[in-house]
Amino acid sequence: MLSFEVTSSYSQSFEENEVSSVQISKSSFNSYTIVNDTAFIKPFFDITYTISGSSSSINNSQSIINSTIINDFMLSPTVGYVIQPSNASDSIGSSNSNLSSLSNPFVDIDTISASIQQQLNTSIDNAIDIDYYDVDIKCKFSENIQDWDCQAFGLPA
Repeated sequence: MLSFEVTSSYSQSFEENEVSSVQISKSSFNSYTIVNDTAFIKPFFDITYTISGSSSSINNSQSIINSTIINDFMLSPTVGYVIQPSNASDSIGSSNSNLSSLSNPFVDIDTISASIQQQLNTSIDNAIDIDYYDVDIKCKFSENIQDWDCQAFGLPA
């Protein structure tokens, strides 16, 4: 679990030094298959990040939230198994295909980073629009980049 605090840039009064926090938690599930002394992530993996805090705290921490989740995902063993949208539902290899003609079915690091950032930015903007004090953002990342999704949920006080 990752957790950090951010000091708010505004206060209700001069006596108050309001401290707000944002918490990021991660849960992951993956399955490994071992064939001839080689481990493969198969058939799937699922990583969920939950970002919790006030709308304003999440807004003020947007940059560090993005970098924390992107850096964490890039360090996971599953990063090399994210499939491109055009190949996610296609069967890879057939009796008529030549191995030298197969395209790379996996997404490059820059695309992964850009997709995570886009998902986070959209969900953080939605969390700000909700304007509740407590907000949860859930991001689910799996082996199919086209299925990635982040959603904001308001928790009224």
